[in-house]
Amino acid sequence: MNIAIDIGHAAGTGARGNGLQEHEVATAIAEHLAAAIRAAGHSASIYDYPNLSNRADLNASIAAINNSSADLAVSIHCDCSDNINARGAHVCYVSGTGYRIAKAVAAKLCSLLPGRAEQVSLRSDLAILTRTHPAAILCECGFISNPADAQIQRTRPADIAAAIASGIISYITEG
Repeated sequence: MNIAIDIGHAAGTGARGNGLQEHEVATAIAEHLAAAIRAAGHSASIYDYPNLSNRADLNASIAAINNSSADLAVSIHCDCSDNINARGAHVCYVSGTGYRIAKAVAAKLCSLLPGRAEQVSLRSDLAILTRTHPAAILCECGFISNPADAQIQRTRPADIAAAIASGIISYITEG
């Protein structure tokens, strides 16, 4: 399998909190995720255009993923809220295949970053999900605005990546 990994948001855009920036957190997670996918015997490519505007970065990632041989795509993000008690991961999808991938990933990721009642959600308003040709998911890897989630994002990006990779590998092997 060939997995496309999108780093959500261009540099300097996206969520901020607890001394962290979303692009930096997503980059660290993506690098560990690509390594974990490769270690499991699959291909992984990271798509990131950090020096573009946020919209241009998104469009470039979608175009690159669509021009690749990716079998599935995952976009890495961090949530943010004015409520510092909001916490936990969740995974978004738009297709039936995306739902199955999202469920597999959420089972692992939400164990590491618990707190949301809704672990997966249908999001037909997200271009990275609706405009990519391979089935795609978007992983909100906790709330950057929550001190506990931010601590995990800061100190354990490899664990977040391992949870996502585990879910993807589970989906690949079990369907």
